[in-house]
Amino acid sequence: MDDDFASAVTEFQAKMARVAQVQAECAQLTATGWAQRRRVRVTVNADGIAVDIKFTAGVKDLTYDEIAEAVTKASQQAVLEIAERARELVAPIAIDRGAAPGLEDMLRAVGSLGEHLH
Repeated sequence: MDDDFASAVTEFQAKMARVAQVQAECAQLTATGWAQRRRVRVTVNADGIAVDIKFTAGVKDLTYDEIAEAVTKASQQAVLEIAERARELVAPIAIDRGAAPGLEDMLRAVGSLGEHLH
């Protein structure tokens, strides 16, 4: 029983370390979107906030409304890419809800832990 408990604790610690690693990786994500035939480029961070906006010389041929629309479109593309990449990073550690312990299982585990601590 002690080996099972120690094994479960070790497995839990490994999973939590992996979760922390994935969170750190997600926080570092950036993505770039383009619009108006690559005349507008927007880079966003993991929070979807624009951190860099660039225009090529060809942007002078666009109206202000077209530039605004292009910035919005490029930002949206970048945010969608961030979301997809974050999903890919999280997928291996996603919890299988069907396999997750129920309340009774958790209460039993807490009771078992209490017995080990006495």
